[in-house]
Amino acid sequence: MKRIRQQSGFTLLEMVVSLAIVAVISTVLSQVFIVTLRTNTKTEIVKDIKQTGEMSLETMVRLIQRAKSVITTCDYTGTTNQSIVLINLDDGQTTLGCVLDGSTTRLASTSAQGVQYLTTPNVTMGGSSCITSSLAFVCKGGVGVASSVTISFQLAQSGVSQGVFEQSSEMFQTTAGMRNIPQ
Repeated sequence: MKRIRQQSGFTLLEMVVSLAIVAVISTVLSQVFIVTLRTNTKTEIVKDIKQTGEMSLETMVRLIQRAKSVITTCDYTGTTNQSIVLINLDDGQTTLGCVLDGSTTRLASTSAQGVQYLTTPNVTMGGSSCITSSLAFVCKGGVGVASSVTISFQLAQSGVSQGVFEQSSEMFQTTAGMRNIPQ
């Protein structure tokens, strides 16, 4: 009687099935990895925009509150401007507004000491010029009444074109009351 020798190993069908299972698992894991990277990128972009916008608002509010007066026209119903001129306690002028820095529109404080940017180069107010920016100052007040200024603007990520998923923009708005009443 002839004995049949048993061979050990995997059949072709078993190999194909195991490769298919590994391919499906690899595809799922790579998709999870890609989504995680995109979410992290989006979170970093939004964080940078929010931090820059909040810091800019805080700085402008502080300058307005400490100002001696507002030169920009203010009336009881509210006057809207793209910039505002303040007289500081030292009688110097400071202009808050949009400044074109290369091809990026940025918030800035301009005085005798020069231009101090309030936003980072990583964010823009949108558009290729300050005329199309979203910056608005609404000044309310009058003689014997402390002026209040409502500041609103939108910031977005600047730089090279990104995928739709990575694009982000945020709107910022607050009202600052002057502490000094004009006579």
